[in-house]
Amino acid sequence: MILGVSVTKSTGWRGIQEEFTNVWHFDATVDTTSKEVADAVVAGERPVFGPNVNFKRVQVWGPADAGPAQNQMLLQEDLTGTGEAFPGAICAKELSVVASWDTGRVNTRGGRIFLRKYLHVGQLNDAGDEAARGNAALPAAVADQYKRNMNAMKNIVGVGRASICDRKGRKLPLNTDVVILPHLHIRQFRR
Repeated sequence: MILGVSVTKSTGWRGIQEEFTNVWHFDATVDTTSKEVADAVVAGERPVFGPNVNFKRVQVWGPADAGPAQNQMLLQEDLTGTGEAFPGAICAKELSVVASWDTGRVNTRGGRIFLRKYLHVGQLNDAGDEAARGNAALPAAVADQYKRNMNAMKNIVGVGRASICDRKGRKLPLNTDVVILPHLHIRQFRR
């Protein structure tokens, strides 16, 4: 069953708390509960985000690939706490670290199709001020830490297993490694 998981977070932006959400899709085994998947995704996200990012709520729905009529909310929980990344340089809030997986598929024009996640981390795990402003590439140690964390998100384990996929349930090819794009990217908050 394909489960959709959204983790809503907030951070201070121009005098207000701006909420943003990362949405993940996982192909879960029958013996994995929505609570286990939600807990694993939140635990996997916390080390990526800085302490200036607040965790607000998690929602799980599914089966995400069966169409709107069969899709239903399975879990909604409020969260507390903040990100746990070692605090470093504070980022401009609309800058994001981009994790990108090659799906092994091509579009109709022959271009590669990627599964990308835009992470408004809030703070880099390093004092790289120019990287935090988007003016320089991420330091290798910082990019490697994001790479380790995002590779761990590919396969989460509870009682059963859940593998990352796109919203239609298409899994990544075996041994697909995440690529952290070298610069921070602007990704505006939705309003």
